[in-house]
Amino acid sequence: MTTKLKEPWYITRRGELLSQELLFQLAPKQAIYTGDDDDSDVDYIALFAKADSGLITIAMTVKPTEEEIKGVYPVKVSELNKLKNSNIPVLILVIDVKRNQYFFNWVSELAQFNESDTLNIDQFITIPLRHGTAAEIQKLKQEILAINP
Repeated sequence: MTTKLKEPWYITRRGELLSQELLFQLAPKQAIYTGDDDDSDVDYIALFAKADSGLITIAMTVKPTEEEIKGVYPVKVSELNKLKNSNIPVLILVIDVKRNQYFFNWVSELAQFNESDTLNIDQFITIPLRHGTAAEIQKLKQEILAINP
């Protein structure tokens, strides 16, 4: 997990398990865990099969926390700047491990990103998140399948 050094091991492990559960719901053709690599800015690379036999690739970064998420989450500007320059779509997944709740947003959807270029890289920016209800997860799955590679 990209937060493995900041959170206690049990929060990180719970985040891994819950992120795998979400991936199971999204049903990728393949998911590759990269979170153990200290040089990786993402935790998963997932491949989804399109109806025309093509593949869609996305990256996912996971942020497990015990804190209650109220639709927003602070992320370091330097991390956001790296993610926004990715050549594949990046999903930020924040997991409330106490309440088993998912929150997420696409990096490309974050309006504040334009501001992050002018901020100090050590600052944090608060990003809006969508609550991962069953309906939102299905909507996310449709968004993934609609991505044009």
